[in-house]
Amino acid sequence: MLKRTPQQDDFYHLMNGKFCGEAWDAVSRYVYTALQGGAIMKGWTNDDRMMIACCNDGTRPVIFKIERIDIPENDGEAEWLAKQSFKNTAEDAYTG
Repeated sequence: MLKRTPQQDDFYHLMNGKFCGEAWDAVSRYVYTALQGGAIMKGWTNDDRMMIACCNDGTRPVIFKIERIDIPENDGEAEWLAKQSFKNTAEDAYTG
């Protein structure tokens, strides 16, 4: 799990340095987007808060499922979150 704390605000050294730098390169844009409340895969997954990324290691590929968990910090955010519909349907999917 990648978690920010006031004591450690850098992702590179999280998990005591056991997280591969190439893997972080593959997921970092998704994590940063999620931290800002965004969704890179809007319309591609059933839930805009879920994103899928893949490490670029061709011999040992790893697929990551990244989920944004929204925790309201005040009543206004709780009201906004309750009104959201993050679920997509098959009709919302991009078909090219």
